Amino acid sequence: MDDIEIIATGSATEAGLATARFGPRFGRLDLLSQLAVLAVESLGIDFSAMPPERIGICLAVRAGSLSTDVEYWKGRDAAGGPSPMLFTYTLPSSAIGEIAIRYRLTGPNLCFIGDEALALAEARALIRSREVDACLCLFCEALTPPAAEMISAPPSST
Repeated sequence: MDDIEIIATGSATEAGLATARFGPRFGRLDLLSQLAVLAVESLGIDFSAMPPERIGICLAVRAGSLSTDVEYWKGRDAAGGPSPMLFTYTLPSSAIGEIAIRYRLTGPNLCFIGDEALALAEARALIRSREVDACLCLFCEALTPPAAEMISAPPSST
């Protein structure tokens, strides 16, 4: 159990969302969740080959759900107030939930605010402790221009 292998890598950008075909529910997800699901889909992994409770999910997000939070906050002045559907995505861990639902993964999961090293370290610990046989690690950066302006950072390059 000393060696841990990375068996697949993938990426997703906002440009890829325009051609993604995941059904009507996909369009209701926030940007962070859409990018996370698209990245997992790009791996082409058949998760049904493993017990779903033995597959973990570790997600690292640099800006958390800030872009979604900003959009939700802007809705306070709209007729009817902020969107209840958008409220669901004001936690960065919502992306993990969307992945778990789509692929029926029921293993442990954890969301970090920071860089990908955090998710990789946790995945390694989960595998070494034999809590999981495999772990899906993601790093998502979804920073829209309004959110970037708020924290004086450049928006995500997409």
